[in-house]
Amino acid sequence: MPSNDVVARETAWLNANGDGLPALHASAGGPFQVITGYWPRVPPTMKTSLYVLRSQISEERTAHVRIMARHRLTLTALWPLNNAGGSAETDQAELDAAIELVLARVRGFPGDHSHGGRFLSAGENPGMVTVSFSPAAEGVSLGIFKATIGFSVDDFELIG
Repeated sequence: MPSNDVVARETAWLNANGDGLPALHASAGGPFQVITGYWPRVPPTMKTSLYVLRSQISEERTAHVRIMARHRLTLTALWPLNNAGGSAETDQAELDAAIELVLARVRGFPGDHSHGGRFLSAGENPGMVTVSFSPAAEGVSLGIFKATIGFSVDDFELIG
């Protein structure tokens, strides 16, 4: 399986719904109005958005003729200050709740961390999922909060 579709496979997983995990897209009742692969030239400024990016690839030779690619994925969440009451605190709390839903989706089903068979594993090796938040004061001054979620996915082995 080629590695150049990793972003598309993960984007499809994050857009999935009705499978027992939290829905993330607003059309299915989730918190994000935009969930897409890659960074757009001009991100929408007033929409809650989740962008899937690949930040690293490493290949590990697992046997004489087998190679497994490991991809570091970065999900960037943008959360504009658009609370009807004008409360930055409410927007920050809503971003926190949205990130928790994303983490539940990244964790996947108990006993199956393959993101619906899209990968050998996701968020497992190394077994660390990280979330970084931009400073809140910066978010208030720019009118948008930002969080970055990072994890690795192990892709299917190649013969090489």
